[in-house]
Amino acid sequence: MEANELSRRLSEFSQVATEVLRDVKDVTEQQAKHWIVSPFLVALGWDPHDKKEVYLDFPAGPGGAHVDYALLDPSGKPRIVIDVHKPSEAGTDPDDAAKLARAISAPLALVTNGQEFSLWYTAEGDTPTPLLALGLRDLAENAESLLGLTADYRGSETGVQQLRRVAIRQAVLQLLEENAERTFDALIGWVRSQVAPNGQLDDVSEQALREATLLWLTEEHLQLPGFLGDRESTKPSELRVSQVRDWEQFPRGPPGTFQYRYDSGKTLDVRQSAKEVREALRLQGLRTATATAFGGFYSALRQKAGLSVT
Repeated sequence: MEANELSRRLSEFSQVATEVLRDVKDVTEQQAKHWIVSPFLVALGWDPHDKKEVYLDFPAGPGGAHVDYALLDPSGKPRIVIDVHKPSEAGTDPDDAAKLARAISAPLALVTNGQEFSLWYTAEGDTPTPLLALGLRDLAENAESLLGLTADYRGSETGVQQLRRVAIRQAVLQLLEENAERTFDALIGWVRSQVAPNGQLDDVSEQALREATLLWLTEEHLQLPGFLGDRESTKPSELRVSQVRDWEQFPRGPPGTFQYRYDSGKTLDVRQSAKEVREALRLQGLRTATATAFGGFYSALRQKAGLSVT
């Protein structure tokens, strides 16, 4: 499943789930499973009725402990556990889910109350590592971050590393954007210290760091005079801030073409280079929230279209 197809599925799911939460008062945990979590798994390509894929109330050790859902790999081994709470309860506390995941050697734990979805990596260390935390309405716009959870991967190590890589890349991009005033050497050293306090980076972290740094450096180079075009034609203060959510895939257009949600006459083709897309955005009176945010904006639209980041 590609990111654009997953985004479409998640958009449909989110709309229905939002209506359920709006229309039904005091949704119980069992109702949340039936009306929200199971349809969420369907959107990800899993079959909740196939016990070889999705095992409900999976036993997790002595004492009668169990997990609400266990997503199984083709050999029947649990790889992803899902801990479901009522919508009235917090949906981001990973402690119980992480303990259950470790008890059955599952590397991922998803915690949800139907309104919030948080994913945790539990395979290393004593403390689970957060990979994502999204609200129900944010799922469709972050489809690329969820690809590793789809049934296509069946909880494989490739899927796990896909989830980790995207999460680390997004975190690094934010760190770079928030600290762009630092000198380059100090910035890179600081980012490494945040990603790997012990100084050791595994292959997934190295790849994510390279991708994020490349996106950030691309944006920095676009600020050089030779890349800016006619600076006097439109002042930055006169441009309207645009976000990824403002762009919809162009109807019947090839993957990579988008139209502005609030004005169908404004379009972007992210098959073009970052320089060309930035200029097209500016010529249409739009810009990203900050200068370094453009790299993430460009990357997210390409991911949404199912195109490679680099």
